[in-house]
Amino acid sequence: MTDYLRYYLCSLTVLAGVVGMLLGGYWMWAGVGTFFVLAGLDMLSRPDYAVRRFRHPRLADVPLYLHCALMVALYAAFAWRMRAGLGVDGTLPVVIALIGAVASLVWLNAVPNVPVAHELMHRKDWFSRGLAKLTSAMFADAYRDVPHLYTHHIHFDTEADADYAPRGSSVYPFMWRCTKRNFQELLSAARKRRDVTGAPLWSPRNMLFWEFSLLLSIPLAVGLYGGVLAGVLTLVAQISSKFFLEALNYIQHYGLVRVPGSPTRLHHTWNHLTWIDRTIGYEITTHVDHHIDPDLRFDQLVPHPDAPQMPNLFVCAVSAFIPPLWYRRIAKPLLKDWDLRFASPQERQIAREANRKAGWPDWFADPLPQNPAQAA
Repeated sequence: MTDYLRYYLCSLTVLAGVVGMLLGGYWMWAGVGTFFVLAGLDMLSRPDYAVRRFRHPRLADVPLYLHCALMVALYAAFAWRMRAGLGVDGTLPVVIALIGAVASLVWLNAVPNVPVAHELMHRKDWFSRGLAKLTSAMFADAYRDVPHLYTHHIHFDTEADADYAPRGSSVYPFMWRCTKRNFQELLSAARKRRDVTGAPLWSPRNMLFWEFSLLLSIPLAVGLYGGVLAGVLTLVAQISSKFFLEALNYIQHYGLVRVPGSPTRLHHTWNHLTWIDRTIGYEITTHVDHHIDPDLRFDQLVPHPDAPQMPNLFVCAVSAFIPPLWYRRIAKPLLKDWDLRFASPQERQIAREANRKAGWPDWFADPLPQNPAQAA
């Protein structure tokens, strides 16, 4: 029963944001406040390598669909609060309350919303895929499934993947570069669809029309009920969430290398295997098993303690926005260990060149320990 209940933590996280919007005033910070609560719990969490046990997979899906309803409720509560009044007086208190509201929308649009959207976009049924597009529109990328499914899962750990952050890259230019490249991939797919169907690029029969229609429908709906400012702030939250999503992508494969076209091995992704990370991420932090078989449901993923590990996701997310800390404390030590302990001979050659381009030390100059997997 515990395995079924744990994912309702995601529901409670969004519910805190909904209640905060309804209460108004400084309670509108409640949504983003869950970041600090979860981060504190994550610091106390031990590694969790347990395999989830689900006899009734459909029952495990309930919190997924509940999340989608709660996200709609979150925006509805925000619109209502903006219409009813913020519940504070004075210019400064109003500004502080509004900042809390937008920060709550941004955080909840990203976590746990991105993991839920990710899980649903990998499903095969039309209902789940439709909900994935709706929830993805909340972080300004309704058709994220196109570059994710057809580029990322094929080209991960290589320069051909828009979501890949090479060694030495900072999160700030990466967020923009990743956003731009993913849109270019969607545009390329839309043009191919146009060439096949004959439908104009911006017609309802093509993806670009629905990409922007879904994106803009949310601030339009909020704005029509809650006022122009509510609509504008909703759009700001969506776009900000989009860049926050790319910051999370920055972490997931940072600096790893793979020979293009080679099969996925256990060492080809970073993993975050604390109880909180696995739960709030709907097991996407059980990362390598997902890449080995992208069709596995979240409840079927098996953690691999022997795969490359990063510190908990909250530590990594904060550190990524402080590049000197990210490079010195996380990226370089972990990648040095990965290069010398996990990488194949071909991957070591790619990694050495990547280090040279990044201006990083050449730790390959020292005698290399033999990779046990290669010896076998």
